[in-house]
Amino acid sequence: MAMALLLASGPVTSAMAELPTLQPSSVTPPEERQLGDIFLRKLRGNTPVMDDPLVQTWLENLSYRLAFHAGMSRPDLQIVVIPDRRINAFAVPGGIIGVNAGLFLYAENESEFAAVLAHELGHVQQRHYARTVEQAGQDNWLYLGALLASIALASSSSGDAGMALGASAQAAMIQQQLSYSRQHEREADRVGMQTLLDAGYSPLAMPHFFGRLERESRQVGFMPDFLLTHPLTQDRIADSLGRARNLPAAGETDSLAYRLVRMRLMALVEDADPRSVENFRLKLKDHPAQEEARFGLALALKNLKQFEQARQEISVLLSAHPGAVDYVVARADIELADNKPEAALAILQQALALTPDSVALRLYAAHAANLSLNGERAIAWLEPLSRQRPLDPVVWELLSEACLQRKDSAGVLRSRAEYRFLSDQSEKAVKDMEQAIRLAKGNYPLQAKLQDRLGKMREMVVLEKEVK
Repeated sequence: MAMALLLASGPVTSAMAELPTLQPSSVTPPEERQLGDIFLRKLRGNTPVMDDPLVQTWLENLSYRLAFHAGMSRPDLQIVVIPDRRINAFAVPGGIIGVNAGLFLYAENESEFAAVLAHELGHVQQRHYARTVEQAGQDNWLYLGALLASIALASSSSGDAGMALGASAQAAMIQQQLSYSRQHEREADRVGMQTLLDAGYSPLAMPHFFGRLERESRQVGFMPDFLLTHPLTQDRIADSLGRARNLPAAGETDSLAYRLVRMRLMALVEDADPRSVENFRLKLKDHPAQEEARFGLALALKNLKQFEQARQEISVLLSAHPGAVDYVVARADIELADNKPEAALAILQQALALTPDSVALRLYAAHAANLSLNGERAIAWLEPLSRQRPLDPVVWELLSEACLQRKDSAGVLRSRAEYRFLSDQSEKAVKDMEQAIRLAKGNYPLQAKLQDRLGKMREMVVLEKEVK
């Protein structure tokens, strides 16, 4: 079973009502960061969020690569993946970048995927959100509230006709609040395309992706979520294509890494289907050396619980690439799905000896160690990660499980407090941290550390209430 975190979603209306607001004239970059952090916590508390370590770390690496080439000298990004098959992506003040699973499924190559992220970073770099608020004379941060509501609305499903009608009306209101002006879209295209080029990607990827999306939406008569908030026109696409043709044509278009992460995500969001196995076998018949097809076949077989065949397919890839993290994790996934966590842990430990700094491997190894009732081993990987990635809820969730096995009550409460705080459960987080401090009595260095963290949590809770 692949490690993924799904947080329960709440009502759309409460998501909108709870989002804080600020006077536009008072919004500074530090305050944007605070709003972004609050937005992300509320997103996790109201919407299903997927945290697969391989998908997450690949997306983080790409986002930072683009941010550095966008001129962000000290980028501080937080990445979130929404398990929604619809095409969408967003970036909000404070360095929060969100991507729907549907973007991975629709983008035909890495350059197209990177083009969408570069466009979103263009909106952030040009501060389009703050400019829109100021130009409209709005006295609150409508964009973030509308965005949170739109994500929660899209992720919810109901067959009730009355609910559907209400959702349609709400969607129309949300669309009006989220839509960018044509000027802002062209600016984001221009800035994003330069970022794409500087990062080593083909600049033609942007007009190709947007053009295909616009054509297909006209043909099927359905408007993707991305186009609802980023309106496309023929003039804009032609302008983008003309600009790309005047730039150097050289640049990376695709990579095996993208194709593998795309296959992995498909296996995570799609149901087990024998037809997938047959499709991958047909591809391999025509192209026996195609690694992504064999990778997809192994994952599809695992989803169908055909574990021995899945092991055979992934072993072919590991024989050629023994240390490839994607293949190692897939091999461990098969053992976990077959209820053999000790075998998975052995595979991951061996890989970590070769790649000790891999975040994905350490998180998967900690997960396997917890399932193997080896909490001490999990803690050895997770404690450094808790300092390296203090805003990653997966780290704290796994650490809480590991501390429980070690019967470390203060550690359980501290880890659970951090996890809850990042998941929009602030009051419960504060109570957990207070109890952790009481249990740490006598361990003065730990008490001091926890007391300091509790103070910061309380400050953020007060801030969140003040900006509503």
